[in-house]
Amino acid sequence: MLALNFALIIGILVLMFEKNQKKVYDKALAISFIVFFISLILLFTIHPYFVTFIVERFTIIDLPILSINISKALDGLSLLFIILSTFLIVLCVLSGASIKYRKKLFFILLLITELALVNVFAVTEILFFYIWFEAILIPVFLIIGIWGSRQEKIAAAYQFFLYTLVGSLSMLLSILFIFAMIGSTNIWIVRAYEFSAVAERIIWLTFFFSFAVKIPMFPFHLWLPKAHVEAPTAGSVLLAGILLKLGSYGFLRFSIFLFPSATEFFQPLIIVLALLGVIYSSFTILRQIDLKRIVAYSSVSHMNYVILGCFGGNLISLYGATILMIAHGIVSGGLFLGVGYLYDRYKSRNILYYRGLVTIMPIYTLIFFILILANLGFPPTLNFISEFLVLSGIMESNIFISLLSGFSIFFAGVSGFWIFTRIFFGNFAVTNGFYHIRYYYDLTLREFLSMFPLVFLAIFFGIYPNILLNYITFTFSSWGI
Repeated sequence: MLALNFALIIGILVLMFEKNQKKVYDKALAISFIVFFISLILLFTIHPYFVTFIVERFTIIDLPILSINISKALDGLSLLFIILSTFLIVLCVLSGASIKYRKKLFFILLLITELALVNVFAVTEILFFYIWFEAILIPVFLIIGIWGSRQEKIAAAYQFFLYTLVGSLSMLLSILFIFAMIGSTNIWIVRAYEFSAVAERIIWLTFFFSFAVKIPMFPFHLWLPKAHVEAPTAGSVLLAGILLKLGSYGFLRFSIFLFPSATEFFQPLIIVLALLGVIYSSFTILRQIDLKRIVAYSSVSHMNYVILGCFGGNLISLYGATILMIAHGIVSGGLFLGVGYLYDRYKSRNILYYRGLVTIMPIYTLIFFILILANLGFPPTLNFISEFLVLSGIMESNIFISLLSGFSIFFAGVSGFWIFTRIFFGNFAVTNGFYHIRYYYDLTLREFLSMFPLVFLAIFFGIYPNILLNYITFTFSSWGI
């Protein structure tokens, strides 16, 4: 962890003092690759069967009346999400080559976001989780507000910022309450403390509002489609691939792990809200004509499906939900990259603008087609394995909820498949005798290198999911689940 933080801080400083604008992109790409390589070293040097590996622990304040410590630890869950974050940041930097102005600031903000993500998945102090959780808002707010594609980008950035900030304030109050009662916010100490039933449920609800906005769950989802539409390509990849996972990760790491009794008490409420979110977003896709909105509502559907798995009441659905978080980060990131590259060419995301792209962009069509199939949950992709596990787990508890949620998530995938045929096949769109698409070229090498790894990983982990399940299994074992 020290190496990751050190590499990122040095990288940010290098970019800050770089005066040659032509070298900024190359250096940002090199720094992101180095950080990703360091995270991979952690993966290969730590055995998948480890329980918890303490990385850092030091004291900030040490007084007789007040003591605040920072401790960071890696287990299988946090390690997988750190690697997913560092990997997607590399792809965000690759897609950022099309940024036309303030490139240096853009890449600095990406690295600052990465620094916050690396720490938020590793801290074992709830207080410092909250600090890093909120720190991510600032660079993402600027990325959407400065490099957004349309005039409403400022409103979308403020909506994203305020929704998440207000939702998290209740969690801060509960963290202060926990610290006042126990004298620590370390998750293992909090786990061992016996709260009263009322106190535990109130704390659980405050955490719920914070994480539900971040996912987002129905009816807290209104900020997400607008933020996605206005954000640049890298911003959308960050939102869908990583930031939405903070909410579901928070449910796993804190709500379910720290407060199992309250989790069981509120389980029916969460299942109803998540099921409504899956159904609502699945059918809302049909009303959209903006490609980013379509992928955004698909993300809402899948993330609510993740919550169904998390609160399914058994270990199988919990495994499936965890794997689905990783699968969604891979596939949705690829879809947003594909939509972004199409927008870079033709400056439109309206599906009525496109038709017949298969004849002029065959490589792009093939990659996008595989990503759509993965989003649909088609074997042998990782989405199929994860959705199958979630359905199997929920079916043990309630077969009606399993069938209804399975149909809804399938419907969302089929809707995406219909939209794929709508824009890639048929004759070119024509208005008043003029073709909308008057010039064309297939994926460049840079674009191909940013999308192909996502396709490869979606299929590879779909064939060998045990690589991921080994890390997750022993993490849950250490939690006593």
